[in-house]
Amino acid sequence: MAQRSEPAATADERLHVASIAAKALARITSADLLLDPKTFEVWFTYFCGTNQELAKDIDALEASGQVSPNSVKSVYDRHCSPLRALQQLVSAGERLRDEAHTVGTLLGTASEAVDVYDVGLRHAVEQLDLMEENKALNAVLTALLKSTKDIKRTNARMQAHLRKSENQVLQLQRNIELLQLESVTDPVTAVGNRKLFDFMLVRMVAEARTAGTALALIIADVDHFKEFNDQYGHQIGDEVLRLVATSLKQNVREGDLVLRFGGDEFAVLLPRTTLSEALAVSETIRAAVSRKVLLRRSTQEHLGRVSLSIGAAELADAVTPEGLVRAADACLLSAKGAGRNRSVG
Repeated sequence: MAQRSEPAATADERLHVASIAAKALARITSADLLLDPKTFEVWFTYFCGTNQELAKDIDALEASGQVSPNSVKSVYDRHCSPLRALQQLVSAGERLRDEAHTVGTLLGTASEAVDVYDVGLRHAVEQLDLMEENKALNAVLTALLKSTKDIKRTNARMQAHLRKSENQVLQLQRNIELLQLESVTDPVTAVGNRKLFDFMLVRMVAEARTAGTALALIIADVDHFKEFNDQYGHQIGDEVLRLVATSLKQNVREGDLVLRFGGDEFAVLLPRTTLSEALAVSETIRAAVSRKVLLRRSTQEHLGRVSLSIGAAELADAVTPEGLVRAADACLLSAKGAGRNRSVG
């Protein structure tokens, strides 16, 4: 079936878009900003007028004279970054959790109130049964007791409905949490993906700055990975990646974060970890991987061993998250240049 084509833009539409792009380029140039896709998207969106919150942030920066590459990147992260969807999912999950708790509390309160009322009426009827002169009042209370039973039946149906609603809320929360997890998980290795790395890097750098604690980053590259793929196929290549991911997870502490950085590269974020400690972890990981023998499962054929080249870096004063990545990556290149299968920090 032929796909429907989008209607061609009119001349006026093309002129309008070109005009907005020209304004964005002019503003980037006048502010002496780096012309990169994120910066352009921020200013293009600003001049489009389609995001009022972004416009407010930009106006505030301009009013205070604080337009800079870092401040514009912060605006991008808040309003344009794909990570906004992840943050919205997290917020939605938290709101649903609160709603589920509220519904559960209402269930308990409603049930307790009716039970207390029922017990009080029963006690009053029992007392009046002993008093002949209060037959009229006894009849009234007996009628009230019958009404209470009706209320309890109605309340029971309401409670069942509320429980069903509560279960639906909890199921929806679980679905959102699953979607959230899938959006940040690498499907091959089941560790965090690059999106999660970018998100957690910024967060963990900020936390380290606030707490005054160390933070280290390890980037590990599988040596000669292309040869595995070319010689044995992508299925074996995926097995290599899974083997490395498993070894990484088995040799880090709880709280350390293992992620697939891209291709055959992995990253480990290590909070409260100095460079010397990170290098010790790197060597433990490298040794663990080098001891593994790669087998073809169908035939148990030995396909050789896997080795890693690893670069490690520690967050230094005034170093940005991107700077920490560059430092670890430079050490990784040094490890590969020195012959591979080693750690450099």
